[in-house]
Amino acid sequence: MRATAMLCVLSLLIGGVTLMPSSLEAAGWLSGADSYAASWVKDIEQELLKQEYRDVYANDPRTPQIVALRLLNEAAKAQEGEDSTLAQQLVRDTLEVFEEGVRKHYYSLSEIEPITTFIREHVPIKSS
Repeated sequence: MRATAMLCVLSLLIGGVTLMPSSLEAAGWLSGADSYAASWVKDIEQELLKQEYRDVYANDPRTPQIVALRLLNEAAKAQEGEDSTLAQQLVRDTLEVFEEGVRKHYYSLSEIEPITTFIREHVPIKSS
């Protein structure tokens, strides 16, 4: 009986922690425009957060659009600091976020193609 009660309490605690909003879900991250290192990151944000992509992201628990925006902002900072190698790697890492989602069957390659194409076309960091 005591073990069952402890198990119930633990389940409630774990469940409560899981339901607590994380910083990724907080309203403060709806737009990071004030903190972006470059204006092109804001342009990509507007594309990634479009209503038409919500169904694409629905099966992906990682919130790929937010992860991608953070990586792209770091790439913009690296570019600003004249570290083109790091900037290029961060852009590749950004695209990898979406490619990993395909490998994990969260969405298909055809569903993310417009997103990755948009990123490639709007990122001013050229691969060597």
